[in-house]
Amino acid sequence: MKTAKNHSTFSEKTRRLLGFLLKVAFAAAIIVYLVGKNAAAVAEGFRAFNYWWLLPAAVLYLSHMIVCAYRWFVLTRVLNIRLTWPEALSLTMQAYFFSLVVPGGAIGGDVVKIGVLSTRSPAGSKVEGAFTILMDRIVGMIALFLTAIVITVPAIPVLMQVSIPGVPLDRTVKILGIAAIFLLCLTGLAASGAIFFHRTLEKIPPVGKLMHWADQLSHGMVRRLTNAADAYSRAWKVTAQTVLWSIPLVHLMTVAVFACLAAGVRAEGADALTLIAAVTIGNIVGLIPLFPSGVGARDVAAITILVAGGMAVGDAKTAQLLYTALVIGFSLFGGLFFIFDPGRKRSQELLREAEEQSVSEVLHD
Repeated sequence: MKTAKNHSTFSEKTRRLLGFLLKVAFAAAIIVYLVGKNAAAVAEGFRAFNYWWLLPAAVLYLSHMIVCAYRWFVLTRVLNIRLTWPEALSLTMQAYFFSLVVPGGAIGGDVVKIGVLSTRSPAGSKVEGAFTILMDRIVGMIALFLTAIVITVPAIPVLMQVSIPGVPLDRTVKILGIAAIFLLCLTGLAASGAIFFHRTLEKIPPVGKLMHWADQLSHGMVRRLTNAADAYSRAWKVTAQTVLWSIPLVHLMTVAVFACLAAGVRAEGADALTLIAAVTIGNIVGLIPLFPSGVGARDVAAITILVAGGMAVGDAKTAQLLYTALVIGFSLFGGLFFIFDPGRKRSQELLREAEEQSVSEVLHD
């Protein structure tokens, strides 16, 4: 039996590894294709690029990552999770790293983040700790979808100019594509916001019975999650504030990063509206878990919109490839936080406290 179990585990790991390698190969193939279609122009773009612009781009991208860590840190305070700022920064950077090297994209990084956080959470608070990561993801997506909705309306003329070589795109197809972006954003907002209205959903008989059944099956986990959601609903000002400042300090910050790279390429033709639309929609497409850290899908979407907005193909591809290089580079940089994690000692202390508390409760009983 043990041998069969080990064989099953090995097969599962092998399947996941092969799936991950396939995704990496797919993303790499897309990048190679993008470069190969305009190899001379891209090569000239890299030769002419003013590499001093990498410095402000890197600072801005790192700042965006730090803001994401701070957002999560603020959200953990709502549930009184015992997490210090250095730990929040370290775990966030580790999540970026694992989003790149672990199957599942951004979700894969969150899974690892949850696992590490659970080791440094005392008994009885692990579910709530994991919920803060989910809430951070929800807040980030709400901010991203709101940004996309606001920017897509004035960007419709640019989006109507989108063309894909070899793919016929008439006016109807383009309108349907724009409508799909709106529908995706609205669906994402509805799904993200539903958690704050779970009490209303519980009043619907089938939903209420299903949640009650799931709560019994999970030994009260659903109840604990809904209580955590209620805590964020009560702290609505904090939750709303994190959404609002995530728009300029997280999502528009990545636009500023790309603007620096475009300046380094000396790109012309695309205005600020096109840049915001390209980067924002590209980031939404990059959420598809078929690509490691969104590499490949985000590049195609962003380049297509930039070219539609008037930027030269070579300039658009050069700037986007440099942006992807920054994403990969800083994700790999997050691996250093895994190696030199400042919270490991604290994890051991929390676990020791939890064990002592459990012993004390047993003796008291």
